[in-house]
Amino acid sequence: MKPVEVRVASAVAFGGALVFFVIGLVLWRSTGDADVLKLPSFIAILELPVAAALLIRLRFMHYPAMIVFVLVALLHLVIVLAEGPAWTRVASGVLSAVHIYGVVLLNTGPAREHLGGPR
Repeated sequence: MKPVEVRVASAVAFGGALVFFVIGLVLWRSTGDADVLKLPSFIAILELPVAAALLIRLRFMHYPAMIVFVLVALLHLVIVLAEGPAWTRVASGVLSAVHIYGVVLLNTGPAREHLGGPR
């Protein structure tokens, strides 16, 4: 049975990618510029395999998942500091915090034991 920490970290990857893509869709519909979908699409392509790998217990994905979470969190912090609608900056701030929480979850004992990291 998968620890709750691993399931929640996988949900962070899946849900974060989904929410960011929906934000991109809303921006596209409001601005008419399809270029706003490039970054959310790239993040979804990056995070969805991480979510799947955590769920199917690919042991070598422990550290790469944490690296992806940190990089995505930093990307969202850049969006928070950039120009744009306030609601997108607030949403990116929340997504950044959620991804940092995902890193914390992957560093817990049950997640490390399940994914074969250092004990």
